[in-house]
Amino acid sequence: MDGEQTAWNNPDAPVTVAIPYTPTAEVLANPEHIAVWYIDGSGSVVTVPNGHYDPDSGTVVFSTSHFSDYAVVYDPVIRLAGVDGVETALAIARAAYPGKVSTAVLATAGNYPDALAGSVLAHRLNAPILLVGDSEAAQKKVLDYLTAELETEGTVYILGSTAVIDQSFADRFRDAGIKQTIRLAGNDCYATSVKIAGQLQVETGTPVVLVSGEKYPDALSVSSIAAQRGYPILLVQKNGIPDVVKEKIEAIKPDKVYIIGLQGAVSEDVEKEAGLLSGLPAEDLIRIGGENCYDTSLAVVQYFLPSLSDNSGSGYPSKVQTVCIATGNNFPDALAGSVYAAQHKAPIILVDVNLPEQVILYLEAGGLSKTAIFGGEYVVGKGIEDQLRKLAGQ
Repeated sequence: MDGEQTAWNNPDAPVTVAIPYTPTAEVLANPEHIAVWYIDGSGSVVTVPNGHYDPDSGTVVFSTSHFSDYAVVYDPVIRLAGVDGVETALAIARAAYPGKVSTAVLATAGNYPDALAGSVLAHRLNAPILLVGDSEAAQKKVLDYLTAELETEGTVYILGSTAVIDQSFADRFRDAGIKQTIRLAGNDCYATSVKIAGQLQVETGTPVVLVSGEKYPDALSVSSIAAQRGYPILLVQKNGIPDVVKEKIEAIKPDKVYIIGLQGAVSEDVEKEAGLLSGLPAEDLIRIGGENCYDTSLAVVQYFLPSLSDNSGSGYPSKVQTVCIATGNNFPDALAGSVYAAQHKAPIILVDVNLPEQVILYLEAGGLSKTAIFGGEYVVGKGIEDQLRKLAGQ
């Protein structure tokens, strides 16, 4: 230590290591891409999962019980993951907001609608989305994060009724010193999406996004796009628009309505009804979809971001894009990652077991430079990570 050999009596005990590091301005803008690598016994590069840059000390800090040579690198492809959706959401939150947060948004880990509609609000509030599980252990992880990271006068937004996030859990906030709690809830997920949209206080004429409240896959990719642009996400049924949602559409008077998914998810009847409610002509009722959730994901991304060098619709045009990758086989990782993606003006692309050829062509044409993968290798495999590294020129 400090250039001197030190006796280490317990080789199994972890030690904390701090390596001096001075990042460039570009690297400092994306500190979550600062990583620590070592070479394992087989000669493979291994990323230390807890390595992170500490700006206060000007060091990269990590814990290890492994003797090796370590290197601090700028890794263009990072993986934000935990053992489950709750922990992955916490990993994403820490990457997006490495310091204290003034606000946090909580949604159930058990279903998708509230977190989906809440992604726009979370981005507006500059807040992470945390997923609340049913078990005591899962809830304690979220409570521990809030206790450690929420500012003293910070606010917690709870999305959904006590049927999805129990009041007994919210009552524990007071004991943890959390004073400000706001619950946004309706009688069902459709009414909750309207409550969330109301909190946005959007201007008359703001476009709205209609997604299925019954099937999650088609809706996942639009969350970060809607968040970047401030478009409310409203939930609809396959064959109709609930009355509470109708009233919100009429109140907003959108100048465009985006319908995500083909008729199997959101029917032609809903599209016609949206036209009557908004008074818009057919050309301003824009349906974006594909034969499956992966095709829909790419269709959404290509519609709003024709290339990775063209994200002018976000209000923050950038020629260097982060692309976020999540599984389409479940919803928590993509939804928790929506705020991170919006923060980086990035799309979320859904994958299965490999990168589809059309996705590869899109990324190649755009000049991929940075990627964040949401979820562990059990949901987004190492093969996809290797493909992304190759596309990023690594």
